[in-house]
Amino acid sequence: MKKYILIISIVSLYFVSCDESFNPFTEFKQDYGVACILRSDTTLQLLSLTKSYPQNSASGSSPIYLFEENADVRIWYQDSVYRLKDTSIYSPETQDTFKYYFSRKFKIDYLKDVELEILLNNGKRLKAYSKTPDAILFKTTSEVLIPPVNKSVVQLYWSSQSQEYYYLPRLRIKCERIINGSKEVFFKELPTRYETINGELKPIFPKPSKNPSIAFQMEAINKFLMDYSNSLTVPSDVTIHQILDFQVITFDAEVSRYISVSNSSSNNLSIRFDEGDYSNISGGLGIFGSQVNTKYTKLRFLENYIRGYNFKFLYDL
Repeated sequence: MKKYILIISIVSLYFVSCDESFNPFTEFKQDYGVACILRSDTTLQLLSLTKSYPQNSASGSSPIYLFEENADVRIWYQDSVYRLKDTSIYSPETQDTFKYYFSRKFKIDYLKDVELEILLNNGKRLKAYSKTPDAILFKTTSEVLIPPVNKSVVQLYWSSQSQEYYYLPRLRIKCERIINGSKEVFFKELPTRYETINGELKPIFPKPSKNPSIAFQMEAINKFLMDYSNSLTVPSDVTIHQILDFQVITFDAEVSRYISVSNSSSNNLSIRFDEGDYSNISGGLGIFGSQVNTKYTKLRFLENYIRGYNFKFLYDL
């Protein structure tokens, strides 16, 4: 039995979707799946809860997965208990409606105990425990300028007290432009490099790993900015900020174990419910854990470098 739940953006809000594939079975077994990764960068916390049902009563039929409604979902964090409510949202991109439980009342901090308890409609309880990640520290050897002096790569380094965490680094440029008289602020993520895939040059972005460092090729940054400039009718309509947005997402021990066991190779975290994979849900399948975001604010563009691509440039205070 497998179910894939895609957490569409690790940096933005969680929205959960499914891609199901099943093996035939002769005796139906009711299973419950939980997917929840608490976050430090927002008070919006989301949880997916599903149950399996056979499509029909025929022997050998495969199960379908349904959202478990009206469950009592509670999370213990520090000295408070938060009860999550169920809701739904329609996604124009997938033309589907996603259902999940949510709370907007808390966000997590470093090295805190978190507990989950779910009381299902049939009286069954699902439980899980985790501890939020420790802080990371950026090393002084990390780059501070783009382009760097006499270097072909932009390298950034960090350290942590724990050796078991997985990290997902991301480097973005902050942009703004005027649309119908109003300022729009948006971000563009930079690739680490480009690779030829099926005869086409494709950008390659960071993936979760235990490596406490990342290197961005200057050739890739140059190409990205050139392609973006060439895609605009008037590149000077876009202003690029001096300070880049570099952040490292640190996954706690539970999520890190899941990534290690599932050998996830995506920069978006896919959570799969499979009895053979890692799960920390007592009474069910899936994962309950957390992630913390840490920003590095010392990396800056040089003005003449950005203006060389015909963008405007804005110094940050």
